[in-house]
Amino acid sequence: MFNISVCFIFLYLSGSIIGRNSSRQNYQCAPESVERIILNVGGIKYETYRSTLTAYPSTLLGTMFQERNRALLHPTNENEYFIDRDGKLFRYILQFYRRNKIIWPEPGSDYVSREELEEEFDYFQIPASQFSNDNENELSTQLTKASPITKLVSKKLDDFILVLQHSIIEVCATLSETNLQKFSTILTLTFSHENLISNGITSVILKPKNDHLAKMIMKSLLPFGKLGYFLLDQYGEEIGKHLHKNIPEVTWELNHKIYGPREKFYDIILNINYQFNRDVVLNNSSLNFKEEL
Repeated sequence: MFNISVCFIFLYLSGSIIGRNSSRQNYQCAPESVERIILNVGGIKYETYRSTLTAYPSTLLGTMFQERNRALLHPTNENEYFIDRDGKLFRYILQFYRRNKIIWPEPGSDYVSREELEEEFDYFQIPASQFSNDNENELSTQLTKASPITKLVSKKLDDFILVLQHSIIEVCATLSETNLQKFSTILTLTFSHENLISNGITSVILKPKNDHLAKMIMKSLLPFGKLGYFLLDQYGEEIGKHLHKNIPEVTWELNHKIYGPREKFYDIILNINYQFNRDVVLNNSSLNFKEEL
């Protein structure tokens, strides 16, 4: 199967690659073809038009798929090309070709860091700074200027989200031991405003009941204590959306209870419903992995 790194060497030696600092005008090019191609990036396949890529001739893929370089390419299945890079990150690369701008992920989403994406843009010869819009550049500047204390608090928020997600996975791992076809449960976590009981986390309830698993989850949440209430008060809606996006089988409900000046609580109600899907499981297993020939 074709490997993009080999092609890059050929193109570089032949002087086909245009400098990385070319002006934006260099990216405007009439489409050479509407031929559809498949890019197999690290095992994940993307389909696009050749003309989508060649519209940006100063980039690596834009140069690679120019008509003059067709003889250097050796596809499999007539129109499939293997690229030995991160398949999940590549969707941001392809977004650039389709939208003529770089769409940066929101901070903390999909566990994709800006540093990872910048490395990919650099590899594919895409000048990231040139195609980011003003709002994104402003956000980047704000993140860069964040003080060590702000970064510390942001990490606390990220750690809290990770513990919640890990708790969900632990529950699912236990349920899947007896049934892979389908399972459902309700996990309720209660955080108090004051450090009254168990350092802020007051209860962990599972339906169906599982005392051993509930104690494990309680122990993992103890380090957050009163912070849990504060983080839910500030970012509860965003946390719920993030968890549902990463684990679609989970729905999030957040209830605020006030019984007095000091008796305030947040209940997180997590409904977990899993239904087996043969094709989805297969596509995400090693059985679907195709080695490079």
